[in-house]
Amino acid sequence: MEEAAENHFQTLTVCTQAKGIAIRVASPKLVMEEAPESYKDVSEVVDTCHTAGISKKCIKLRPIAVIKG
Repeated sequence: MEEAAENHFQTLTVCTQAKGIAIRVASPKLVMEEAPESYKDVSEVVDTCHTAGISKKCIKLRPIAVIKG
């Protein structure tokens, strides 16, 4: 199982580096929690909330860093 996690970590690292994203973690297991497939498409969520009238779109932001600790 450890080898499969390491292979997934390496694949994820290559994919994120291709997008200009750098990952620095103490353990590859922590990256799996933050893998892109773990999240919904934020644009879809925002559009749904806007259409439902529970929020109003006003500005689009782009994250430059995520720090967890």
